[in-house]
Formats: sequence, structure tokens, C-alpha cells
Amino acid sequence: MRSSILHSLVFGLALAHSAACGGGQKPGGAKGAASEPVIAGTAKKKDEPKRDISKDARSDFGSVAAAFAAADKGGRWSEGDCRQLADRFAAVYREHPELVEAQYMVGLSYHRCNLLDDAESAYQKAAKAKGGHAQSMSNLGEIYFRAGKQDAAKQQWEGALKIQSKLAGAHTNLASLLIEQMRDTKDATKWKALEEQARLHLSSALAVDSNSVKAYTLYGLLYMEGREKNKNRLDLAKLLLEEGEKRNDNYAPLKNARGIYFLYRANLSEALKQFTLAVEIDPRFVEARMNVGFTTLGFRKYDAAKEQFAKVLDLDSKNYQARIGLGIALRGLGDMDGAEAEYKKAKELDPKRGEAFFNLGVLYKDFRAAKQSDLRASQQAYRTARDYFREFLGKPGSEADKSEAKGNIGDCEKLISQLEEFIKNQQNQPPPPAAPAAPAAPPAGGAGRM
Repeated sequence: MRSSILHSLVFGLALAHSAACGGGQKPGGAKGAASEPVIAGTAKKKDEPKRDISKDARSDFGSVAAAFAAADKGGRWSEGDCRQLADRFAAVYREHPELVEAQYMVGLSYHRCNLLDDAESAYQKAAKAKGGHAQSMSNLGEIYFRAGKQDAAKQQWEGALKIQSKLAGAHTNLASLLIEQMRDTKDATKWKALEEQARLHLSSALAVDSNSVKAYTLYGLLYMEGREKNKNRLDLAKLLLEEGEKRNDNYAPLKNARGIYFLYRANLSEALKQFTLAVEIDPRFVEARMNVGFTTLGFRKYDAAKEQFAKVLDLDSKNYQARIGLGIALRGLGDMDGAEAEYKKAKELDPKRGEAFFNLGVLYKDFRAAKQSDLRASQQAYRTARDYFREFLGKPGSEADKSEAKGNIGDCEKLISQLEEFIKNQQNQPPPPAAPAAPAAPPAGGAGRM
């Protein structure tokens, strides 16, 4: 798949928010998470002030929280379920405005069904309550992170920790952000500092919850970074992922991380198995579906890849990489028009990225040009390919991709010239001699006459 300049995997950083949406992961073990609703101030945490919560408030909150926990246990949420529970928690908050946890659960109910605009508004209202609300701020950070607003996400998570220093989710989410920043930097000193910060946050998360499978998953991903210079890091990553699996072997981001580990070990079959398990555990886990799609592309299982990318786009219609992946799958299935349409949709989603331009160049150079019966049409296809590769050179990209694009431009220029010469030679050829006249027909009625 070299000529498609696709990353072979999507990391899926297991954001450890109390909300289990976005990537669709269910929370596990953290106080205040939806599977175990706890009214803050009643759990006797050292950094929380004691609050007096009325019996009526506890009862009203508890009945709705029980319905939420039951829906969570079933694992299947419809938009109707999410909106209904959000309305019920909103009613509790109107009746007991001192119970900010009810407003937080409004946001969490929306978050379960990926209704992010509604969730964001609800969390913002809770975060503005007197004294703030750390979990709401942490979940706002998760929403911003997935929208690509890293600075805003960081601000929310750091703010949440100022309110509640032992909020494991905020620690792990900040570690996720730091790991992404490690991938983006080429400065060795900065990389080392980012790693140290990430390790500190993950250690803090494990100090709060020693069974945090999220923290172990992220620790494993952290140690996979830098593997090129130190292969022992992969061994450490394996140990950490195994520790996480001892705590919970049914956690989708962990399976996804194990798939990434096997990719780095060049064991593609096992990688695909782990990515597939992640999808089976959590069908809404976009990153795992993307990894299944990319891996099956590598195996040239275009039907399977098409199915995965199409489902990703059902969950997230603005997913750029899914558009590119679907285009490649359609190209592999011979649907050139469908492939071109997907690449162009990706180009519209983010004109600053280069993958769509590169793949359009590949489509015209290696496929459309070869299928033309008319030489002028074939020549025009090579010109179109060349122009797309030229546009790609003005976009961000690796040196290897830039080099390949330049080579493709050279190939196109050569083929355009060769076709022009061939067409001119054809035009200069003398016309073929006229065919000899057909013999005259016999007189009517002459043949076979008695």
C-alpha cells in the first residue's frame, strides 16, 4: 500500500474519561463513573469538601442513576435512551440545583450516544457551578481532544486536576495528549521531557486506581514510542499490556493497543485478530475499525476493508482517513468513480492535508490512464495525475512521500511526451492503400439457371 501514503494504523489512545463515548469505551472502576454513580462529597475523598445532601436528593438522583446503570450494563444505547435519561437527570437538577452531579449526568447521557453538542453544553453548565465540577471539565477536554482542539482539551484537564487532584481520568487523558505530542516532535530533548510528564501522570493515575486498565494500556502505548532506537521498549510495552489484561481482558482500547504491538512485531495476522476483537467488544470504537480496515487493505481484502470504512463513516462522516481508506478499497474493487468521489470528499473535508491529492494522482496515473482507449484521453489522464502530485508537494508530508510524488511526476511527464510523439507519428503516416474493388456481381438469374 506504499503508493497510497496511508498510515498503517490509528492509535486509539483510550481516553480515560468518565464518559464512555467518542470511542465508545465503557468506564471501569473509577469513582463517579456512570457504572457506579457517586454523589461527590459523600465518598469521603480527602480533597473534596463534605456536603450535606438531602434524603430526597439522594433518592431522586439514585432512581435515575439506577436506570442509567441498567442501560450501561446492557451495552446498547439508542438516541431515545440517551435523551430520555438526560431529561430525567435535568429534572433532578432543576429540583435539586445544589446537586451538580445530576447536571454532569445530563452531559454523560448525551455523551453515551455521541451527541457531542448537547453533551458539551450540559458539561459546560456543570463546570460553571459553584466550585466547578472536575469530571465535567475532564469530559469537556475529551470532546475538545477528539475535535482536534488540543490546547482547549489540555486546559480543561489541568483545570479539573486543580479542583480534584486525584481524578484518574484527567491524569490519563493528559498522558494521552503527551503521547501524541511525543509522536509529533523530532527534538530528542523535548521528546524525553514529554515522556517524563506522561509517565508522571500515568503513575498518578495508578496511585489513585491500581487496577486502571486505561493507565496500563497507555503505559504500553507510551513504551512503544522510541522502539526504533531501543527495541527493549517493545518488551516493556508487552509486559504492561499483559498487566492491563489481567485487570480486564475485555477492554477494547487494550485489544487495539495489542494489535498495534503485533504490527510493530510484523505479525499482521495477530494484529488483525486483536483489532477485530476490539471492534467486537465495542462496535462504536472508531480507531479499532480503522485499524481493521487498514490491515485488511494490506491483505487486499477490499470487501472487508470497504465494510469497515463505511461503518466508520456512519459513526463519523467527517473522518478524513476513513474517506481515503474507503477510496482505496473501492479502487481495489474496480470502482474508479466511487474511489474518486471519496478522495474528493476527503479533499473538501481538509484541503490542507495531502493524502487525497496523492491518491487522486495514483488513481489517474496507474488506473484511469491505462483504461483509456483513446491516446489523447490517456495523455490527459497523465496530465491530471501530474497536477495532483504537484499539488501534493505543497502539502505537509514525509520526505519519503515527497520523493515518491516527485518520481511520479517525472514518470507522468515522460509518458505524456512519449504519447505525444506516438500520436504525431501516427498522424504523419501515409494513409493505407485503398482496398481493391469488389468483383462485379453476376447477371440476375444467371447462376444455376437450367
